[in-house]
Amino acid sequence: MQADDYRISVIITSYNKRDFLIEAIDSVIGQTFRPHEIIVADDGSSDGSPEAIRDYMTRYPGWVRGIFQEHNVGIPKNRNSALRAVTGNYVGILDGDDLFLPDKLEKQVTALQANPAARVVYTNFRRVEEDGSTEVELRFDKPQPQGEVLADIARMKFGLLRTLIADYDLVRQAGFMDERFPRYDGLLLSIKLASMTPFAYLHEPLVNKRQHPGSDSTSNTVLDNLQEQLGIFRDIQPLLASRLDADTIRSINERWKHRLIKQLNKL
Repeated sequence: MQADDYRISVIITSYNKRDFLIEAIDSVIGQTFRPHEIIVADDGSSDGSPEAIRDYMTRYPGWVRGIFQEHNVGIPKNRNSALRAVTGNYVGILDGDDLFLPDKLEKQVTALQANPAARVVYTNFRRVEEDGSTEVELRFDKPQPQGEVLADIARMKFGLLRTLIADYDLVRQAGFMDERFPRYDGLLLSIKLASMTPFAYLHEPLVNKRQHPGSDSTSNTVLDNLQEQLGIFRDIQPLLASRLDADTIRSINERWKHRLIKQLNKL
C-alpha cells in the first residue's frame, strides 16, 4: 500500500479533563501524517469538555467529529461509540489525557509498509507526570517481538492499546472493546488482533501516557481485577488452542494462574 492508502481514523475518549483533552486533540491535529479523521467521544463531561470539542468541530468541519453521551457510560462503551463511527481503513486510539508524539502516525505507516504482512503496528511509550512531558518510566527497556506475537501478548502484555494502529476491519471482526472487561478490554483486544495478523513494532516511544494518582488503573479493587482476569483467561482459551502448540499454551496458562493466585491471596 502507498502512504496515501492508509486512511487512519484516530478516536479520542474524553471525560472531565478538558485542558488535557485540548492537548490530546492538538497532538493529533499536529501529526506529520494527516489522519483521515479525528473522532472525540465525550462521556458526559461537566467541565466544559463538550464545548471544547464543539469548538474544534467548528474550526475543522468534517475532519474533527464529536460524539456526546447523555450520561456517563464508562470507557469501553464510550470508546465503542467512536469505533462504530470510523470511516477510515485503519484506526488509532488515544485517551483524552495522553499525547501522540508529532511523527507517531508517519512512523507507524512506514513500519506497516516495511512489513506488508502486518496489519497492526505497536510502539513503545513513556509514562509521564501530569505536565505531559516529565518522564516517569519507559514502558519497554528493550525491543519487543514483532511478527507472530500472540504467545507474547497472551502472557499478559499490558498497555499496547494506546499505541496501536490497526486495520479497522480486524478491529470490527474482533468485536471492538469488550464492555464486560472495562479494566482489561485493551489487553483482550490486543490478544484477539494478534490471533488474526502479524504485528509490526517500533521501539521508539511515540506516546506519552499521563500518570494520575486517582486514575482507574490505580483504583481498581482486587475483586474486580480478579473477576475480569478470570473472564479473559476463560475467553482466550479457544484462540490459543486454534493457533498455538500445547507446550506454549501450557506456559501461557501457568503465567495466568500465577497472577490469579496472587490476586486471590490479596482478598
